Amino acid sequence: MQQDAATEVSRLTATVERLANSLERLEQRQRRAKAIAAAGLLAVAGLLLGGHLLNPAQAQATPPAAARDPAAVAAAREELFERLDADQRKEMERFEQDVGWVSQYRALYGDQFDPAAMVAVMLGRMARSVHAVPDMRTEMQVMNAKMNALPVMAAEIQGMNAKMGVMAAGMDSTMGRAGRMMPWNW
Repeated sequence: MQQDAATEVSRLTATVERLANSLERLEQRQRRAKAIAAAGLLAVAGLLLGGHLLNPAQAQATPPAAARDPAAVAAAREELFERLDADQRKEMERFEQDVGWVSQYRALYGDQFDPAAMVAVMLGRMARSVHAVPDMRTEMQVMNAKMNALPVMAAEIQGMNAKMGVMAAGMDSTMGRAGRMMPWNW
């Protein structure tokens, strides 16, 4: 019986450790995703504002950029993507899709498009999503504190189980057949 209790406590401890590790990985992924999203939004904002701040005289004085070889660009992109793990690769592909969409949207409106307004909207959305982080951190700390109590609770339950076993054994000897049917004698 003592060995069963120790096995159960070690099993519960391992489960709690796995849960804690999973929560930590989730928190890291969320932080990484928010950092990538923020960097992406800042890059898009910089591109949009940078293109908007050029005056027509500067645009005419600037020679057009040399055309890049599409095969070289694709090879360089693939080389960069090989350095990423699968999750990061998916995030970057999603980012590329978002940037492509914004570029198409901007081209749709041409000169009527106001990049400053779009940047303001995106920064407002970012501020709302980042605003939830402290609340989420507090909830995670509360959950972590509750999970830390599980090994103590498991030890208490094992002690109660041992005491119930003693009571059940006593009932069995005094009550005969009815005592053997009691549910405490596991």
